[in-house]
Amino acid sequence: MKNLPDVDLMELVKEENDNAFEILLNRHSKALYDLVYKRTRSDADTKDIIQDIFISVWKNRQTITIETSLYPYLYRAAKYAVIDLTIRNRKVLAFQEILMSAPMDIDPGAEQITIAQELKQEFEAEVANMPSTMRDIFRLSRDEKLSSREIAQRLQLSEQTVRNNITLALNRLRVRFKANQLLVLVPPAIYFTSL
Repeated sequence: MKNLPDVDLMELVKEENDNAFEILLNRHSKALYDLVYKRTRSDADTKDIIQDIFISVWKNRQTITIETSLYPYLYRAAKYAVIDLTIRNRKVLAFQEILMSAPMDIDPGAEQITIAQELKQEFEAEVANMPSTMRDIFRLSRDEKLSSREIAQRLQLSEQTVRNNITLALNRLRVRFKANQLLVLVPPAIYFTSL
C-alpha cells in the first residue's frame, strides 16, 4: 500500500481507511513541516498548523479531489493557515499597543491585586527563562519601547533577527499562558501600576 500514488490512497481514505491516511500523512508531513516552519519559525505553531491541515483533510475527505498528488492541496492549506496566523499575531500586537496606551484609572480589589501579582511573577519567570538574546530583545521592545531598528543597532543584530525574536517570545508567552490569553496581551506593568 505504501507504493500507491496519492490518488489511489485518497480513494481509500474516502472509504475511511486509516492506514492509507497514515501513509499520506507520513509521505507529506516532512515537506509540509519545512514549508510552514520557514514562514512561522515556531515549532509549536508549525505542528499546530500541520495537525489542523490533516484533521481538515480527514473531515473533508469525501469532497477533496486530486489529480495526481495531495501536495498542492496541502500547500494551499498551509499557505492560508500561515496567513491566518500572521493576521492573528498582528491583531494581538495591535491590541497590546492599544492597551499599553490606555489610561489605568481602575481601583482594583484585594483579590484582583493578588491575582495580578501572581500573574506578574509567572510572566516575569517565563521572560527570565527565555534565551538571553530573546529576553534582551523582548525587554528592550516592551520595557524601553524601542523599535526593531533601535534594538538592532544597540545589540548589533539585523532587524529581521530582532523581529523574529520578538515573534518567538510572544509565541512562547502565548503557549505558556494559553489558559489566560489576556496575560499575553497585557504586559505586567500595566496590570496595576501601584503594586
